[in-house]
Amino acid sequence: MAKFVCILRDEKKENLTEDLVIKHVEHLKDLKRNGILILCGLILKEGGMLILDVKTQEEAKNIILQDPLIKNNCYGDYIIYEFIEGNEENNYLLN
Repeated sequence: MAKFVCILRDEKKENLTEDLVIKHVEHLKDLKRNGILILCGLILKEGGMLILDVKTQEEAKNIILQDPLIKNNCYGDYIIYEFIEGNEENNYLLN
């Protein structure tokens, strides 16, 4: 599996409702239960951020497109980067 950082950008607060936030959180909980969501949160001055553990960038894109906040235009854009984790096991990418 690969890891992908997904950043939701261009927030449109005027489209945001309490119901959509609840649906978004349920979406995140489902991803976590299924072992797909590693981490999520906000990047200040940028937008929402998710780190997903999936096979391909296309799979990450499909997951982002299912997010209620994207589907309902609460974010106008997103960007996806493949992420390689540095850790003790890989000597923090030194090798």
